[in-house]
Amino acid sequence: MKKWFFCLSCILVLLITGCKEDEPAIVPVPQQPTYKLTDFTPSQQCSTCHPQYYEEWSGSMHRYSTSDPIWRLANNSLQAHTNGGLGKACFQCHSPIGWLTDTYKPTFEFSDLDPLVREGINCDICHILRPPFKTTNQQIEYTLQPGNIKYGILTDPVVNPAHENGFEPAYDRSEACRQCHDLILNGVPFEITFTEWQNSPWGAMSVECQTCHMKKYTGQAAVGGPVRNDLHRHTFAGADVAITDFPYRFEQKAEIDSFMKNSASLKLDVPAQANLLDTVTVHVTICNDKTGHNLPTSVFFNRQMWIEVTVWKGSDTAYRSGHLDANGDLMDKNSALRPNEDKDLALFNGTLYKDGHETGILVELDSVYNKSIPPFGSHKATYKFKTASAGYWNVKSRLLFRPFGPHLFRSLNADEYVTELPIFAMEVDEKIIQIQ
Repeated sequence: MKKWFFCLSCILVLLITGCKEDEPAIVPVPQQPTYKLTDFTPSQQCSTCHPQYYEEWSGSMHRYSTSDPIWRLANNSLQAHTNGGLGKACFQCHSPIGWLTDTYKPTFEFSDLDPLVREGINCDICHILRPPFKTTNQQIEYTLQPGNIKYGILTDPVVNPAHENGFEPAYDRSEACRQCHDLILNGVPFEITFTEWQNSPWGAMSVECQTCHMKKYTGQAAVGGPVRNDLHRHTFAGADVAITDFPYRFEQKAEIDSFMKNSASLKLDVPAQANLLDTVTVHVTICNDKTGHNLPTSVFFNRQMWIEVTVWKGSDTAYRSGHLDANGDLMDKNSALRPNEDKDLALFNGTLYKDGHETGILVELDSVYNKSIPPFGSHKATYKFKTASAGYWNVKSRLLFRPFGPHLFRSLNADEYVTELPIFAMEVDEKIIQIQ
């Protein structure tokens, strides 16, 4: 359920089409923040008693949410496209403390931000968060209780001199994730990972977000504390990765790779034999049978999850779909080198609309078309090909994923980060067909 949040979503689609000068973008206008920086505790102060949690958080995308250079470029570019009309809305998720304290400029460099603001989604913002957890149209509603009480799920916390302990059972439930993972814009639910989970069988079975994204382990919640068997990891592994030098970056990528390999199933159906002159038909079925939300989720309209199919014998290739051009882009409408060449491409994302017409300007959308696969949903793709010779031909299919396509980074003049975008192989199946 982890994602790059609202502002990045806006700019990545906005830059593709640009804003019309006579139709200024409609942008969110958040309520005036009311907190001070001194209301919040820097995460470093938590590390003395909670080194394990602190280290895990330090390499998480929650920590990276404000450090991400793509987000900074996205925010600053979107401000230019809207003549500053976006205001400070992006910080609602990327740095709640920055937004709540109104301590930054709409267009910024990292050096402009207070160190506490640069912590992104830090320890304190979660552990002083109180119910109800909700969002409304274009607005995240934070209910906070700053102070010496830090809330968690332990019913028998050890008394300590650092802070008081409060019990909040909702922290062990998906609703605690809702505020930044269930966004509404112009009355349209458009990044609704929480709602996807809530409407799924997983939600009905109370398999919570934390089950996958904050896995339990046995250890000590604090130095010198008792050994407990129901502690939660704070790595928050999901779909997005750090693309710059960042703590535990490679460990993060490995965890996400393992995560992806347990997200869906793929079945490749191939006839055992065919005649040389026949058109061979194969089917690939994808099932979202292991994930508690849609695949992909979050900014689904910019995600790239797709099916790759390759048919070959030795050095001869009879068929390919889902492969990349020389720029690393899929050969769809966004390929600068080979646009729309891959007619059979099965890409699971979506489209934004305004007044019934496709638009790239997210802040003006009034509806969306979502091609992601819901929990326990499936999709069957069909591919047809002929071979040039008889023999045994290999047919291989993979389900692949990456957070964003390279063309989106190039639209931000962030070409140097394109090579840092990983492709995760979620599932693979391979068969052999005999051509006679």
